[in-house]
Amino acid sequence: MKINSKIKKYLNLFENLSIQNLNNFDELIDDRIIFVDPFNKIKGKDNFKKLFKRTLTLLSNPKFKIIAVSCIKNIYFIKWKMEFNAFKKKQIITGLSEIKTNKHGLILEHIDYWDSFNQFYLKLPIFGKILKIFSNVVKKKI
Repeated sequence: MKINSKIKKYLNLFENLSIQNLNNFDELIDDRIIFVDPFNKIKGKDNFKKLFKRTLTLLSNPKFKIIAVSCIKNIYFIKWKMEFNAFKKKQIITGLSEIKTNKHGLILEHIDYWDSFNQFYLKLPIFGKILKIFSNVVKKKI
């Protein structure tokens, strides 16, 4: 499997992401990039960089690790893990990204798929406990 050099740089950038290197995305992403995850749907290079600047500012020490990469033509599927500190302990989110490149090899779409209910909402103090109780009640009725 041949991986586009821009994809390699893009994934490396995520594994070493910091506020200081966000402008390195400029040479790797299309001006019209679309980014979607369970919490966001944004368009455009500037909005993309603002989103990750906000993420890096809000989360304590976030680190991405690329686990596997597969591709079909210009669509890449990336399995990843993100670790960060929140709620006084280390949190781990695992997910899958679908990344589509344009004819120049620039990233045009980046869509993240991950379980926000189990990997985020249930871990929230107080709110997570309420969701667990509600979830258990629903399971019993099914």
